[in-house]
Formats: sequence, structure tokens, C-alpha cells
Amino acid sequence: MPSRAANSIQMAKMAQAFAAKLKNFELVTSGDLSVSLKGMDSFFQDWYGLEERFKVVRLPLKFKQSYPLKEGYYLPQGYLKIAGIYTCSKAPALIYSRNTLVVDFFLKLGFPVLWEWHEPIDSNSAYCKFLKAENLVGVVTTLPQIAETFFLQGYDRAQLLIAPNAADINNILPHQTKESARSQLSLSTERKIILYSGSLYDYKGIPTILDVARMMPECEFILVGGREETVRKIEEKGIKNVCLTGHVKQSKLSSYLYAADVLLLPTSQSWELADFTCPLKLFDYMASQRPIVASALPTIMTVVRDGENALLAEPDNPVAFRDAIARLLENLPLSRDIADRAFQEVQQLTWDNRAEQIIQFIQQRLNAMQFEPKTAMEYWKNYIQMAIDA
Repeated sequence: MPSRAANSIQMAKMAQAFAAKLKNFELVTSGDLSVSLKGMDSFFQDWYGLEERFKVVRLPLKFKQSYPLKEGYYLPQGYLKIAGIYTCSKAPALIYSRNTLVVDFFLKLGFPVLWEWHEPIDSNSAYCKFLKAENLVGVVTTLPQIAETFFLQGYDRAQLLIAPNAADINNILPHQTKESARSQLSLSTERKIILYSGSLYDYKGIPTILDVARMMPECEFILVGGREETVRKIEEKGIKNVCLTGHVKQSKLSSYLYAADVLLLPTSQSWELADFTCPLKLFDYMASQRPIVASALPTIMTVVRDGENALLAEPDNPVAFRDAIARLLENLPLSRDIADRAFQEVQQLTWDNRAEQIIQFIQQRLNAMQFEPKTAMEYWKNYIQMAIDA
């Protein structure tokens, strides 16, 4: 961290929320020699749009590393060894991670571990072994559909928490008028703006957006985000009313959302994880008080309802999306009503509330386990033995 990956945004936002509630919280990640001395520097804070500073430990794995890290970046060789040394010296009450290598390593060392996972699991998964570890405090996931795959493997329902993703409402505020946001971004004040924020992969529904843009030449379609190669690929299509910004820092995202007339979430049904994902962007959309058109997928429908806090359209159907967009542009009272409803509902879906829910779950699980924390010396013995066995 920092990186362009959406999961790193979630980790940064959750870390900020935990740090506000826990006296001795640390976010531990990899780094280089320079940033290891700084911890959370201004670039890190601005990249993730963090309001509050908290303790970030950036273990120096390299002499010099460029940031942000590229998508697909993996833990550097040696990270677990150094992280193990650091963690044994601290003997923390809990380790919380989304990284399966980290979870596996620290479970073997005997630390109490809480594992967050956002994908389904089956009987062939290498991760089933985690569920049998006595020191696995529990599992946190985001959707009932994912939770059911754990229960099918015999995992105790009491040991799993479903905690939906959330919005950083403070990062979206203060509210901006459409006119002021467009002026700040030098965008047209005359045309209707239809906006998408996120990665530009096909499974995110980008082909649907491009088809709709061709059908609605009177509107401007703005795609916020994407890697350089995916941006180039779309630019080469030469669709005149499609504008691509490339990656935008979290601290700058809100202005783009406020500049829009309609926000799009066209996740493709053909994506293998379509039945197990509810994108982070949906919650930011809801916080921006702009009307949303989203794919009618069961996971997305756990948060939004057609005609109440969004309009839903058949996935991968450009005509359905065009019609929903046109309906919102033509019916301003409907647009206002669903945007206002979404904004009211997202007030409960904040990272602070999610962190509080998880902290309560941790306390319940540790009490139920009657877990006796080990001393630093005991963890050191386990670490040395693991090194010998390796």
C-alpha cells in the first residue's frame, strides 16, 4: 500500500475506522527504506482520502519502491519473515487480514487470527484448512451468498459475520452542486453527464456502457478510473461522447460523482464472481445523492431496490440501461426521490459502523473461545521452530 487495487481502499478505510476505536491499532504493510521511517506520509493519506492519521508500519522490504503499487502486485519475497519477526516482538491480541498467505502464516505461529474473505469457498479450496484451526477467531465476509458457501463446508454460523461494505461519507462531503463540481473539473455545464467510476474491465460492464453511449450521443459518458492500457484500448474505439479520466485519487473522486446526472453500475452477469460481489463504488454512489442505474444482480439487490433507491436494469443489456437512464433524465422528481432515499440509507452503511460491528464480533468470539493469549516468548519459540522446519 498504497496501490490502485480496490481491496486496498477497503483496507485503508477500515484501518482508519479501527484506529479511531482501538487504543493500540496498527496497519502493517510492506514498504521501502524511505517510507518505513515515515509511516503514513501525506501521499498515503491523500491517495486513500483519509481524514485522520493513524499508525502505519511499513516494513522495509526494498531499498526503493515506486508508489502507488501496480495492480497484481504480490507480497515481496521475505515479507512474511520480517512481518513474523515484527509481530512476535509485539505479541498482539489479534491479527486481522484479507491476505491468505498472511492468514496461513500467522495461524501456524499460533496467533489469534480474524480472516476477511470476499469470495466463495468450496470443498476443493486450499483455504478450508483455515476453518479447522483452533486459533481462527472467525471469518468476516460481505454477502449472505458468500457466507452460505462457508456453511456448506460445515463452518459454524456463529463464527462468521456478514458485514456489508460501506461508504466513507466524510470523504464524499461536503456536498457540491452539480454546477460547482463541473466548474472545478472543467466539464460541460450544458450536456447531461452519465458517469461510471472504477476499473475498466469487460466484466465490470464497460461494453454495455460503450453501447449505451453510442445510443445516446446527446449525453457525455465519463469513465473515471482504469489502468493506462485499458484506457488506451477504449480511446482507440473513437466514441466521441466518451471521456476517460484514468485513475483518480480517492480524495478527488467526490467532485466527479457530484458532477454527474446519473451514476452507472453495470456489472456483467458473465463475470464468474457476479453472484458474489457488491462493489465498493455502489456505497460511494449512494453517498453522493445522485441517482443510480445498476445491474439487477442478486448481490447488488441486497443493497438497492428498483424504483426505491435506484433503478435496476438487466445485466449486459444496453437497451435496458439506456431506457433506465432516459427515464431518470426525463423524470426529475423520480431522480431526486431515489437519490435521497439512497443517501438516507447509506448513513448506516459507514466504515465506522462496520468497524464497531466487527469489534463486537471479535469480543464475542474471543470470549466464546476462552482464548488465552501467548507471551512474546512463546510466539518466538514457534517462529524459530517454523524456521528450523522450513
